[in-house]
Amino acid sequence: MKKIIPFYPSAEKVLVKSEGYYQYDSDGKQYIDFESGVWCANIGHSHKRITEVIERQTKLAIHHGYKFTNRFAEDLSEQLLRITGLHNGSSVFLSSGSEAVNLAISLARHLTGRKKILKIDNTYLSAYGWGQISEENENIVNIRFNKTDDISNIDFRDISAFVLETGGASIDIVQFPEYEFVRKIVNLAKENNCMIIAEEVTTGMGRTGKWYGYQHYNIPVDIVVSGKALGNGFPISAITISNDVLRQFENKPFRYAQSHQNDPLGCAIALEVIKVIEEEKLVEASLNMGVYFKEQLERIKQKHSGKIKDIRGKGLMMAIELEMDIDGENIHHRLFENGIITGYKNNSIRLLPPLNISTTDLDTLVDRLDLLLVD
Repeated sequence: MKKIIPFYPSAEKVLVKSEGYYQYDSDGKQYIDFESGVWCANIGHSHKRITEVIERQTKLAIHHGYKFTNRFAEDLSEQLLRITGLHNGSSVFLSSGSEAVNLAISLARHLTGRKKILKIDNTYLSAYGWGQISEENENIVNIRFNKTDDISNIDFRDISAFVLETGGASIDIVQFPEYEFVRKIVNLAKENNCMIIAEEVTTGMGRTGKWYGYQHYNIPVDIVVSGKALGNGFPISAITISNDVLRQFENKPFRYAQSHQNDPLGCAIALEVIKVIEEEKLVEASLNMGVYFKEQLERIKQKHSGKIKDIRGKGLMMAIELEMDIDGENIHHRLFENGIITGYKNNSIRLLPPLNISTTDLDTLVDRLDLLLVD
């Protein structure tokens, strides 16, 4: 495997199969996937209904270009408008979360005539463009996480949009901002005619025990960005806009063309993902299994006093932060050696398993972590 540009480190393992919450390497070893790929496979890898849709739709139409629309895109937009609560709005479908975030920001900048965006400092928005964390991106205004006193220092008249990512998995590993902190920012942003963009690429599709992370905060939003789990591993993303934003756009349109915009295959897959989540009650499962999982992890924390600093999360978006004298990276690697895939950063173990994972596999991780903390 030497012909791939190494933009990120690889374990040098060769994958041959993914099924449910398991992955299998070329040696036949099974791994429990507590990362859902890259936080994508919320309904489990290679779900039968998704593979059936792919097989069926590839025989009909994969891609159609600019001269057509398709019923899957129309139906998918209706479903997203329903679960976001942005009734009588509209959607567009793209290929990646970063692309969708940048289009949402471009739309806010265009309609407000303002260049800057506001975000919480420990949140990740996109790999490139307006949302990229870079010294060259002078249009991002950061506010420190949960620092309510800092809100008064923000000049909202310069801000096109507050881009809210709740519980991000990338930077500080699953840190959900406080309820009143978020609401105060949103209220001041709305008073100053800023848009509210809910960046839900990771936290969407039931991951936090609700359809979207922003729904824990009882706030109005103008644009919702979906990605990752929307396609359950197939590359499709979306921005969904309110009726008010739609009317503004109709009065002040701009052109955005992308080769795979609203492609029927991706839209057919995403539509089926939403159906599976609803029919298998996976939003409720995320909430209930998250409560169970956190209880088991708290039990381990109490047992190994002084080794675990914090257990945090919502639904099945969890993190175990270890004390600084505990080698978290070593534990992360040893879990992998024991057939458990987790994420790791800042001495924290990240856990975002498929929403239909069994209590047996949750218990397996807890038991193996228990043993590793004894060493």
